[in-house]
Amino acid sequence: MKKTLLSILTLISIGANAQTLTFTNHAPAWGNIPYQTTQCDSTGVVAGATGADAVWSFTPTNTHSLKTYNTSNSLPTNTLYPASNVAVASSTADIAYYNSSATNLKYYGGNIVIAGFNISLVFNNPSLYAIYPMSLGTSTTSTPSGTISINGAINGTFTGNASVNATGTGTLVLPLKTFNDVIQLTTSQTLNATLSLGTGVVTTVTYDYYSISSSKAPIYSIQTSTIQSTLGGTSTQTIVTVQNNYQLVSVNENEKSDIALSVFPNPTTNLINFNTANLTAHKIIATDITGKIISTELFDAGKAKMNTYNLSSGIYLYRVIDKNNQTLTTGKFNVSK
Repeated sequence: MKKTLLSILTLISIGANAQTLTFTNHAPAWGNIPYQTTQCDSTGVVAGATGADAVWSFTPTNTHSLKTYNTSNSLPTNTLYPASNVAVASSTADIAYYNSSATNLKYYGGNIVIAGFNISLVFNNPSLYAIYPMSLGTSTTSTPSGTISINGAINGTFTGNASVNATGTGTLVLPLKTFNDVIQLTTSQTLNATLSLGTGVVTTVTYDYYSISSSKAPIYSIQTSTIQSTLGGTSTQTIVTVQNNYQLVSVNENEKSDIALSVFPNPTTNLINFNTANLTAHKIIATDITGKIISTELFDAGKAKMNTYNLSSGIYLYRVIDKNNQTLTTGKFNVSK
């Protein structure tokens, strides 16, 4: 009887934690495996049900704009964000600075593009993007403030409000795979800006669908952004993204196989070697710290060489993948000239 009761309590505990966001399964941290998203058609796409046991069914069509997101493997060096300890970026125009801890995730700004406007944000008071743990019904609010620059020419300050709510748990159905341990996170943020040439309001509402056992990044996202200004009127865009090759995502990034890899010479000047005894290694992809791919090389009998002659001095990131596009290990190398 005691054994039966213990089994029941264990199952209840597993069920209670199956759709809970924590620092381990959600927060960006050094060493995270890069992930890719692709944009898809947003026409008629709505966030869907809320609450427990929800079912969200989406069919991504007209996919385009593939992006690779890399997480920094050291403290960000941008002096505008001294409180940040990690950055996530696909390019210099799409980079976010966070302070990531075991208890919460704070957003300190970065560069974003909304309806054709290049916007740079620096938060003096950050937006609170998560408090851990987050399960259905968990919510938090914050009052961000800081400075804003639009297209590098219109500058000002802003105040605002932000909220994050765990609004649903359930099943995410996509054409090639179904995820059964999904939590829907709804993030809303409004920034009221006083600009050098008038006033403006930037509003974003994002619905992210996380599979707890599969990836720290959302499997599917819907974001609607609106920018209003006394000069340019109102512009709104809705962007829907899905993780590229989501059907292959099955293991949390913290559980990567992490094969043995020799990287030499490191630091390097003109050429760097990658050697491994693991013959499943198929390709190595190197990026700069913004996530831009700078080189891709194939392994031959566990060996690959990369020409670094044209690279500037600095830190570069790499990941080794197999033929199924699964990441086997990640790391960084230095170019010194």
